[in-house]
Amino acid sequence: MRALIIGGTGTISKAVSHRLAELGWELYLLNRGSKREHVPETAEVISCSIHDEEKVKELIAGKWFDTVANFVAFHPSDVERDIR
Repeated sequence: MRALIIGGTGTISKAVSHRLAELGWELYLLNRGSKREHVPETAEVISCSIHDEEKVKELIAGKWFDTVANFVAFHPSDVERDIR
C-alpha cells in the first residue's frame, strides 16, 4: 500500500507515519522538511509547502497513492484547496 501524508512530523501525524512504516507501507511525506529527525527511515520526503499548489502538483505528478491523509488542514479553506 502507498500513502501520502501531508505533514507527518507533528504529534499525531508522526505516530501515524511511523505506524504505517512499521506495517510496510510505501510512505511519502509532503512537508516543509524542517523536522527530518521525526521522519521514518523508509519514507520519501517531498519538500514543499502545501500552500504552494503549483509546486505540489509538479512534485506529485505521475505518483499515485492508495490513501492521502492531511494533518495540516486547520480551516475549511485548507480542505477546499486540497481537493482541487
